[in-house]
Amino acid sequence: MSVPTPRRQPHIAAIINQNPEWSQYEQLTADEVWHLLLEALASESYTFRAFKYFDSLACLDDLDPREWLVWNFGEEWAGRPWSDAAVVEEIERRGFAYTGATPAQIHHTQSRIRVKETLLAAGLPTLPYDVFAHPSEAGRWATYPALVKAVHQHGSCGIDREAVVLGPEELALRIEHIRAHFDDDAIVEPFVDTREFQVAVWGNHSPEVLPPSEIVFSAFADFRDRVHTLQWKIERHSRGYQEIMMPCPAPLDRPDWRARVEEVGLRAYQAFGLRDYARFDLRMLGDEPQVLDVNCNPELDPQSVVLAGARAIGLTYGGMIRRIIEFASARMPA
Repeated sequence: MSVPTPRRQPHIAAIINQNPEWSQYEQLTADEVWHLLLEALASESYTFRAFKYFDSLACLDDLDPREWLVWNFGEEWAGRPWSDAAVVEEIERRGFAYTGATPAQIHHTQSRIRVKETLLAAGLPTLPYDVFAHPSEAGRWATYPALVKAVHQHGSCGIDREAVVLGPEELALRIEHIRAHFDDDAIVEPFVDTREFQVAVWGNHSPEVLPPSEIVFSAFADFRDRVHTLQWKIERHSRGYQEIMMPCPAPLDRPDWRARVEEVGLRAYQAFGLRDYARFDLRMLGDEPQVLDVNCNPELDPQSVVLAGARAIGLTYGGMIRRIIEFASARMPA
């Protein structure tokens, strides 16, 4: 892989959002990843400054964009959900290069409809879908079990075991639930109870696929529990967090599947025009991986598929951070 070589090692301005309304648990969870980042920057001998913000990036006022690269862990602006594009817009307004996706890329991937349309236009495999604005429309969907998501809730937000529905009545109730809780349309697709993989891709001019991970649900007898919910991703006391296994590289028993997962991940990264690093979630339909979700700026926590893939090729957490900085620093102003 070709890694851009920066003119010289940049200084790093690391930023992360902090909301005074967060619970203690939410704050502790955010701080865990934050401390991992700062320890990595120190271990890699970067000069860095660390800033927590709510609705202002005045912390960057005295920094020169020609010397400082922004490491962007900002996911909210002024506490508004899904406002991470606004953070990036403010960084750009100040003239800084930064790690991760652009505002346009963030906006694009925050709509499940736009994600589906882009995948289909690129000829990439993804499950059929329909969009429902009202519970009365549920009768036109005929494939069960089905998985119901909110159109504009990213990642696993709003997905729990009740998101898997078995018939029109359950589907109508879930559409109503999404409207009541998120004021959003529902997107519905078949629920395929098959093996699930995640694959990270990173880089820019010559992007590289990292070894995939598998999400192994073998501990769960009920197929409604074989969904990687938000609770199971972040709550350490939950059964899912404790019992789901995520081996990497995967799958070892089907090298043909692994090759196809990597190929689809790379093509999707290019189709969406992503940069620096991203993650793709896929489930198998026969021998063909179906893209379920596209994640720019994915988490870099201890469970991260980016970290798992980086470790599989011999990198430490610090080495992973350095590689992403090398990608981003090639965009610094002269």
